Amino acid sequence: MRNPVRPAAATAVVCLLLGLGAAGCSEKGGGFDLARLLEPSGPAPSPAPVPNSPANALRLLEWCYNNRSLASCRELFSEDFRFYCGPLDSAGAEWRGTPWTRDDELICTTHLFCCGGPDQPPASIIRLTFDRNFFVFPDPNYSGWDAPGRWHKSIRTTVTLQIATTDGSSIEITGHATFYFVRGDSALIPEELRQRGFGPDSTRWYIRCWDDETLQEASAPAGSRTRGVASARRQPGELDALPGSKVTWCQLKALYR
Repeated sequence: MRNPVRPAAATAVVCLLLGLGAAGCSEKGGGFDLARLLEPSGPAPSPAPVPNSPANALRLLEWCYNNRSLASCRELFSEDFRFYCGPLDSAGAEWRGTPWTRDDELICTTHLFCCGGPDQPPASIIRLTFDRNFFVFPDPNYSGWDAPGRWHKSIRTTVTLQIATTDGSSIEITGHATFYFVRGDSALIPEELRQRGFGPDSTRWYIRCWDDETLQEASAPAGSRTRGVASARRQPGELDALPGSKVTWCQLKALYR
């Protein structure tokens, strides 16, 4: 897959910072915010959902992808966030012993939304759809001391993700995913958010964990980082009814990490 034309110099700067392990995209106490600078241009999006419940936190993730919003993504995951690939998904081999963390998630999201990955172009359009209605349950991992789910909840949802990239290719992900949430007064708040005034808050929810269950739906075998994962060609910026290359969400993350 050919290298895309990078946007502005600011994009290169933020990608370089992320590659060096920088934790944030904004300056504490200042008005300059690279994450917001790199938000896609176009018509004003619908207002972002307020994550005042597990369901709305998941809607916010959906909104972040559909609007390629880096700034909102940075406020969505707890400090101890983990993403888990399916146990049979070979794309997750690199993270079997070393878990996928919040930092990995934000680097991957930045590459996908605006910068491109090691050999992958950035997205020009993203359409993510979860279930229309969510069934919210207590997190079974905390059944010992939070059986009613006062602070910890889970949601399993169907997933449909379509991505058009700047080189005219497309990617499609379908299947299921399970998300685990923690209430703000029990969550580990990331340092960058605490510096911005985020703290214990019973009215806010964070995504603590994400289990990928899209392997069975992927028609192509999930492997490690490969070039040219998306083979269906089209004009940049288009998304139509034609299916793209089917991959797992784990494979997509590996490609853009």
